[in-house]
Amino acid sequence: MLKKMLSLLLVFFNFNIASFAVKTYVVDTPTYGSLSYGSYDFGFRCFSSGNVLSNIDFGVFKFLNIGMSWEIDKLIGYDNIKVAIPTLNVKLKIYEGSMVLPGIAIGYDGQGYFIDTSLKSGYVQKARGLYFVLGREIFFDGFILNIGANVNDFSVVKVYGFINSMIPIFKEIMYFMTEYDNINYFPDARLNWGLKVSLSEYLDVDCIVRDCFGKDDITRVPNERILKLSYSGKF
Repeated sequence: MLKKMLSLLLVFFNFNIASFAVKTYVVDTPTYGSLSYGSYDFGFRCFSSGNVLSNIDFGVFKFLNIGMSWEIDKLIGYDNIKVAIPTLNVKLKIYEGSMVLPGIAIGYDGQGYFIDTSLKSGYVQKARGLYFVLGREIFFDGFILNIGANVNDFSVVKVYGFINSMIPIFKEIMYFMTEYDNINYFPDARLNWGLKVSLSEYLDVDCIVRDCFGKDDITRVPNERILKLSYSGKF
């Protein structure tokens, strides 16, 4: 029934869906995937308290992605707007992967969440920092699993772990996304999930629930609802 409804919608709107563009992130955590040479991914993430995070990534080489992101707090609403300093994102794909071995990537993500200039990191929730990730397609076509670790503070080194996956519901149109972040440090652990829907070959919409079942405190926003728009293209 769902397949028939989606097919009718595609015919009605004359959508031309070839496939999802390579996704470098699920919700908060990175994948081993990287953008191909000459391609780009541009997105807006709308989240709590009228905050908006914009990002753009470029496939500089086949093995290297470079981008930047920029958070603006209270952009929507009536409170005073807070503007963060744009941050750098870099990903280097070390190994593409094979039928047996997973793909490997390392990178750096300087983007935190919820601006707070009184903190050393500049954000209530710290940036991911330096990360390492392994990933591959498993079980069936389109089911991607990634496992990785990251360090976001080199003054007091603490290694965090994460795991994420994208599972096709309706191939090339809808995916279920899930991830568990900070899995080895329970006070900061977050379970996130969502749906990714492709409106065209280039445009995706993500409907996300972040930090499911989390406890409310000064560093967390339990069951946070997020909307993200992403546009992918090629020069």
